Amino acid sequence: MIYNLKYKKLDQFQKVLLEKEGEIVISKDGFQLKGKGAGDIGEMIRFADIKEWRTRDEIVAFTTVSKEKFVLSNMGNLFNDFLRDFVKSRNEFLLKALFMVDGEFITEYEGDFEIFSKYEKSLSKGHAWFRLFENSIVIVPDIRDAFSVSLNFLKRVDIDDEFYEIHLFLDQGFIIHFKKLGSIFEEFTEKLQMLQQQMYQHTVDAFKTILLEFDSSVLIKFAYEMKRGKGVSVKKLKKIDEKLLDSVKDIVLHDDLSKRHFEYFSKMADLDEVYFGISPEPPKHQPKGQEHPYSTWYFMGMPDKNLVVAEITTGGYKGAYLFKIIMEKGNPQEKIGEKLLEINQALLKLKFVTTPFYKDKRELRRSIYRFALRKLPYLRLLRRSYVGRLTPFNEVDWDKRMNDIMEKAKLPEVIT
Repeated sequence: MIYNLKYKKLDQFQKVLLEKEGEIVISKDGFQLKGKGAGDIGEMIRFADIKEWRTRDEIVAFTTVSKEKFVLSNMGNLFNDFLRDFVKSRNEFLLKALFMVDGEFITEYEGDFEIFSKYEKSLSKGHAWFRLFENSIVIVPDIRDAFSVSLNFLKRVDIDDEFYEIHLFLDQGFIIHFKKLGSIFEEFTEKLQMLQQQMYQHTVDAFKTILLEFDSSVLIKFAYEMKRGKGVSVKKLKKIDEKLLDSVKDIVLHDDLSKRHFEYFSKMADLDEVYFGISPEPPKHQPKGQEHPYSTWYFMGMPDKNLVVAEITTGGYKGAYLFKIIMEKGNPQEKIGEKLLEINQALLKLKFVTTPFYKDKRELRRSIYRFALRKLPYLRLLRRSYVGRLTPFNEVDWDKRMNDIMEKAKLPEVIT
């Protein structure tokens, strides 16, 4: 895809470095800007290097991670065509770079969307394609960045038969409205309900092989809460069945190391903020000869220490990962739920690979996670709040490491 245009390149201080008339050549990973003349080789801009972009009055402006700014203009009556092609290519890149595709592709529909924050503020709206996968819904707008909704964190779906609309309520507090669905409304609704039902059934089938002592009614309730890997609180496990907690606990804490860790952290934890997780999906990396057919972990909130611990008990990234609760005001107790949700989303999105939580960006600059570090909000927050980890390889200096971690997590004293 090639378009003629005029472009400017500016430095971080808004000084114009060059200004040319030329062309833009859009490809699947980015685009090339070239001035007129056979001798002008131009420069390649990768979508991964674009920090943010915006459009107004038939102009597209974007900044790169190296703090350079580009302004694209003078495309005449082809601007709308260019914008659609630009966004379409970028969105296809985002689908892979941000791990939006989860499971097999099912189908896609088109219509309008609007997304609201938990404070009922409209964040984005417009026309889009809605791609349904086994475990996620990907919204691909015409002129905005794509984003995805994991079925794991979909609290409920409301169907409005009168106005032919579908409303998604997310655990994070966001609300997404699908509108103007017209003749595909019923089919879209049926497909969405089918995906949810399949997710529950897949989870029930997986639990049947490891929770043999429970009947289908208990497993269905459990699957409704855990879906394909959402942590479930001790309180909810007990409510489903008194014996379920003990069985799930035995599966998650399946070795002496995880039992010792759990017992240690329990002494500092709020027992109402203890969650267990079992995912039917195996960890992405597993030690040879120690393969597990599913992933297990637990979360624990320790408000008095301003800490949350997430311990993965299977796979190649076994260990306890600790995060502090970052806040300007309030009580850590009130923020634990949000922090646990961040960790849960990141673990499932990254298939239990934890290096993006703590490794330096320079070490990850060539990894498949480099773009996600900048664009996934919950991953950015986790990196900021990460204070340490305890693995099977560093238990020798446990007390010293825990003291260091608790010191890092301390809330600053308020001077009155």
